[in-house]
Amino acid sequence: MIIAIIFILAGIAFMIVTLVYVRNKNSLQEIRKFDTKDTRKLKKNICSLWGISNIKDNLIEVNKRQYSMILELNSISYELLHEQEKNTVDSELISISQMIKFPFQFLVVKQGINTKASIEKIETSIVSANSYIKKYGQNLIGHLERISSDKNLVNRKYYMVISSFNKEKEAKKELLEFYDTLKYHLININVGIRTLTRDEAIQLIYNQLHKGSKTKVNEIIAKGGLELYATQD
Repeated sequence: MIIAIIFILAGIAFMIVTLVYVRNKNSLQEIRKFDTKDTRKLKKNICSLWGISNIKDNLIEVNKRQYSMILELNSISYELLHEQEKNTVDSELISISQMIKFPFQFLVVKQGINTKASIEKIETSIVSANSYIKKYGQNLIGHLERISSDKNLVNRKYYMVISSFNKEKEAKKELLEFYDTLKYHLININVGIRTLTRDEAIQLIYNQLHKGSKTKVNEIIAKGGLELYATQD
């Protein structure tokens, strides 16, 4: 009985020491208390209504307490790989999972296949072509139109959002280092990765808030749309 009590007390002491150590060691996970005064100081434009304080150098500042980076990942046809290739992919993914120390999210976006630009190019190129080329071009246009109208055919895009709650300079350094390391591991399994630009990040956020909208955010930005202000408190 005494031995059992000793083990229980030792276990509790170990848990307390571990929690203190982890808290002091991993400052990245510490979320600083949000100062509501900051929201009153922010101009209530479109970005601030989204909770975004700033987007600079591919880094999104959220409510002046969180810094996030959006990464676009290419897909991989795992089921088509040979066994040795699958083992390599598994090994790299395990390595990646072990090095992640950031809060992160995965986002899969489905988009209909838009063939409009391709159709316009074909129409332009066959204007002065002979009858055989024109017929071939028209058949190709018809095929592309059928693809575009098929709602079951979609293009999937994969995104990873990584975040840090440290100060801007340290957060940027940590996130960029993680991105470089992640890129190195993914290159080994032929998976492309890149950071989204400012306009691309805003477009992605806009699309998630306005499902099905075909609005081009870069056109809104060019007209000063992000500087529109809300008048209601």
